[in-house]
Amino acid sequence: MESNLLNNVKSYFTTEVINKLGANLGESPDAIQKGLDLSIPSLLLGMQGKSGDGLSSILTSAQHLFGSFDFNNLFGNFFGTPAGTDNSKFETQNLLTSIFGERLPTVVSSIASYLGIRNESVLGILGASLPAVISGITSKGAHWDASSIGSLLSANKSSFAAALPTGLGLGAFGSLFAQADHPAELPNEPIHEQPITDSPMVEQLPPRKPEVVHTQERVEEEKKGAGFWWILIPLLLIGLWFLLGRGCDGDTKENVLRDSINNADTTATITNPLTQSERQQIDVKLPDGASLKAYPAGIEENLIAFLQTDYKSLSDDQLKDKWFDFDNLNFETGTAIVMPESQQQLENIASILRLFPDAKIKIGGYTDRTGDEAVNERISEERAEAVKTFLESKGLGSQVTDAEGYGSEFATVPAEASDAERAKDRRVAVSVRK
Repeated sequence: MESNLLNNVKSYFTTEVINKLGANLGESPDAIQKGLDLSIPSLLLGMQGKSGDGLSSILTSAQHLFGSFDFNNLFGNFFGTPAGTDNSKFETQNLLTSIFGERLPTVVSSIASYLGIRNESVLGILGASLPAVISGITSKGAHWDASSIGSLLSANKSSFAAALPTGLGLGAFGSLFAQADHPAELPNEPIHEQPITDSPMVEQLPPRKPEVVHTQERVEEEKKGAGFWWILIPLLLIGLWFLLGRGCDGDTKENVLRDSINNADTTATITNPLTQSERQQIDVKLPDGASLKAYPAGIEENLIAFLQTDYKSLSDDQLKDKWFDFDNLNFETGTAIVMPESQQQLENIASILRLFPDAKIKIGGYTDRTGDEAVNERISEERAEAVKTFLESKGLGSQVTDAEGYGSEFATVPAEASDAERAKDRRVAVSVRK
């Protein structure tokens, strides 16, 4: 359920405002609406992650930028001359940078990729969301006290997190969930609102950039550079596909990318098909100061981020709709025997659960729609149970409430689709419960 604060901010975006914003950015009203649904909670979550002087500085900048706005006619100002000046756009960019820091490019690219729109459009939507967010948290410019605003944001933190959908990549906000004494370095993650629809595939994040002084000239240089790289990256990916995909022996490729049971009567593809050959592991910080090796935006980052929120304030139904896919869990063909290289991720999950002894999880196994359903159900069940058995062997059995195999019951991709498309339906996932 969305908080009153979220609803108040969203109420500024009438059909007329959305249409105007779409015309300004060259996007459809539907894309604008979806962008707002992501940008508003992202901004609120980003601001919630600030504390003390950080939040005070943001509010001071916002008061300077929007102080002349009539918050009762917010977008009469926004689409007018003040918001359209180059200086105003520059100040808005600086304010976004103050909120998200070096994660701003990651946040922008995550939203753009999720919606299939341009990065520039996402920046425009974030910029348009800013005055509405500021109006919402300051009672239309009447109250600017950082302490009370910080308390308001903290009280609504779980609602902000719940408003962000599965495929967006909550790891982008990982450290913002718990800006505390030891913030976790969590670059970008998928929390799955539906245990049945989202692909476990995760793209490697761009390398972190050092802190820079955000002069106007620097911002313009970064915009030019970003445009070049977003053109170059798809070309590089296409080249890698030709080199690695088409150049490899067909049988070898199939063995690496999918786990299937093939015989004259049935074919059942029932495991997470991820290969990590082109991804580099990073050090993911744990709340106790230790770290573990994992892939960017993987289950480890996302699970840590979620467990650091006030997730117990969510309803049971809300929790049941949030699943975290393993992204490096593979099994021997047609069995529930975990491949040796996947042991590390199981160990990682065990380490995380030890740090959150009150956390309970359920494990689910899923398959695509190919093959015999009885086989699908059996092996998906066995694989979910295999994860449960592992955690029990580590003394964590009391934290695993259940393990269930769903077969292809929740698969969304047709059986006749390509293997790459069907991959999103083959996975093992965990859901946090109370």
